Amino acid sequence: MISAKIVERPARFDRVDRVKEAVGQPVLADDDRFWILGGRLVAQVGVREWIEIPVGFTTDGASVPRWAQELTGWAPWEDPQRWAGIVHDWLYSQRGVAKSHADNVFRAVLVSEGAGRWKRKLMYIAVVVGGGPAYRANQDRGPRIFV
Repeated sequence: MISAKIVERPARFDRVDRVKEAVGQPVLADDDRFWILGGRLVAQVGVREWIEIPVGFTTDGASVPRWAQELTGWAPWEDPQRWAGIVHDWLYSQRGVAKSHADNVFRAVLVSEGAGRWKRKLMYIAVVVGGGPAYRANQDRGPRIFV
């Protein structure tokens, strides 16, 4: 199993609808489902891989199936899955990153953030089994960056 940890967290992190309202942009119907990084998020994977997620990256959080959220008691924006979900979303949106690598990094960040063993196993299984459609869509679309 690989190791991963968050080494830099954004100072600000807010819902897209709130950011748009603050800057005078029109708010769209689903904007309250997405959050935006107000600072960069950096994760280290092993000793050589650094993942730098830029300011403005927009994500729907740890979008695991509702059944996994109910079993673990974790909502998409709660710790310990918050940062793991954002790193996972970023990796899914990076063309050429293997789904298996993104899923393994998700699990490794959950470990480093203190997720209990059975909960992180459930979350990992959920992304491995149910993440295919999101992976394919994000590979085609690329990252959402709000500027």
